[in-house]
Amino acid sequence: MPAARATYGEGVQKVPADAPVEDVIALLKRDGGVFIKGLVSEADVDQAYDDCRERMDNDKVWEGKFFPKETQRAPGLLGLSPTYARTQVMNPVYRAVCDHFLTTRTWNWWGDEFKESVSKPYVHSCTAMRIGPGGKAQPLHRDDYIGHNILAEVDSWDDERDVNRETAIGMFVAGSTVTKANGGTQFIPGSHLWGSHRKTPPDVNLCEYADMEKGDAFIMLASCFHGGGTNSTTDEYRMIFSTFVTRGYLRQEENQFLAVPQEVAGKLDRDIQEYMGYSLSDPACGTVEQVDPIYVLYPDQGAVAKYQDF
Repeated sequence: MPAARATYGEGVQKVPADAPVEDVIALLKRDGGVFIKGLVSEADVDQAYDDCRERMDNDKVWEGKFFPKETQRAPGLLGLSPTYARTQVMNPVYRAVCDHFLTTRTWNWWGDEFKESVSKPYVHSCTAMRIGPGGKAQPLHRDDYIGHNILAEVDSWDDERDVNRETAIGMFVAGSTVTKANGGTQFIPGSHLWGSHRKTPPDVNLCEYADMEKGDAFIMLASCFHGGGTNSTTDEYRMIFSTFVTRGYLRQEENQFLAVPQEVAGKLDRDIQEYMGYSLSDPACGTVEQVDPIYVLYPDQGAVAKYQDF
């Protein structure tokens, strides 16, 4: 595994927004997560919050243990906030990290031709969350359980062996000051290297806690054990934007085609449309009428759509 630069010490690191992407990737391989200071401007964070506030204010109480009753959510964020879509989902640092870990390459015989297929990652889920005073911590969990990911126990990351180890990458952007006291994310560094068949549950005493200012981001491999923390304050609301991206051939956690009305999706920039799923996962996943699904949003371009080998 390429080591993180010598300037980085032990433990989960906080790096500036202009840190080399190669460093961010190396730290993720080492620790499973990394904080990035000021990745999104406060103005863009505030605009995204304004865009989704009404949906969040009218959220219904979750029935179960995963989200405490003090948590309010705004899912389907791509359909609510163009600012969120452009500055968070399409953030170039986050995109580069997801492309590195989640691009899938395979080679297969197709007649007498040995063809490479490259499946690029796409949006998994987009949700804003606000946890109020008294909200209890989530159970520690791995988000890659959604994709039925089964992991072997390893001592450290190996680029060749682990090229397909991850099924998703998450990014949490602070919409407010985030502390341990107001429910900052609990995270076990190095747990991305653990096997799936450990006999004991994750120990909360191993956790580090998110400590972020508005606009800071925490990027995390979905194989890491984590969970929202307890909001032990009496008057603070922790606001966070949660984005996940997954491999292009896996099913999305949040069905973007239904979560975002087609007339809304049609107004987004084309690169966002493609990233949310209006594109082919090479060689042939996601077709509509056996052509690229982008033409659903651009029916006037249907004449250039061609039936062709995948």
